[in-house]
Amino acid sequence: MRSWARTLDATMRASGPDLLAYAERLTGDPDGAATLLEDALTRTFGRGRAPETRDDARVAVRDALRRAAVRRTAPDSPAVEETDPFVPPEATGASSTRETLALLAPRERAVLAMRYADGLAVPAIAASAGLHEGAVREALTGAVTRLLAAQPRLGLRLEDALEGGTLDSATVAVGGRP
Repeated sequence: MRSWARTLDATMRASGPDLLAYAERLTGDPDGAATLLEDALTRTFGRGRAPETRDDARVAVRDALRRAAVRRTAPDSPAVEETDPFVPPEATGASSTRETLALLAPRERAVLAMRYADGLAVPAIAASAGLHEGAVREALTGAVTRLLAAQPRLGLRLEDALEGGTLDSATVAVGGRP
């Protein structure tokens, strides 16, 4: 077995379920998450020099997931980006936070997950996802505005979304777990 194949196998054994769960957090869709993970694995191990350790591979796959998640398009659904972000809550038909998250464009959902689930600041999201900071700010603004229009009690603040978080997107592994 080649070195990259051993690293891939070790990475998936140790972190496969976590990487799939992370992909689902970014996409909100189990089928889309599996496809996203497959694409991230292909990008990480299919080109050039593959990571040498499973920890390096896990970080590289996570970053590939982030880059791919902000570039996906919504499958067979109305163009969310064309929706007015100031729609009154009753007009969205969303009665729960999960349903409201489903209204977000793929990029909006992905950057929102990176901001709040990962605790990253705009510059760290931009660096990790391969976007300009302006694109991240625009996606966060759209996501927070849309969520607050549908679920005002969420307590989100646009200022916090744009100014909060940590600047470092690196993960420290302790005992093999991030």
